[in-house]
Amino acid sequence: MTNLTANEVAALKICLNYDNRASQLSDNFSNGGQYEFMTGLKINRHAAAQLIGSLEAKGMGNGDDNDGNGHIFWLSEKGVNAIFDIIDAEQK
Repeated sequence: MTNLTANEVAALKICLNYDNRASQLSDNFSNGGQYEFMTGLKINRHAAAQLIGSLEAKGMGNGDDNDGNGHIFWLSEKGVNAIFDIIDAEQK
């Protein structure tokens, strides 16, 4: 399993649209925005951009620039599985 920081785990949770792995894996719109990360994690714009870069480097998803309105981070299959593995472990 990829080592994720507390902020990375929280960011992946922000991206979720469903409470179960199967539904989340079938959703093509699993994402979180730079501003959602800033608000939810109480971090600044620079830290949110670094967070997205770190998640990309770990294969958790891909970021893109949403027409200059802030970066959007899209979960990969690896990212969905990683966060649900963590959620499953937390519930035990």
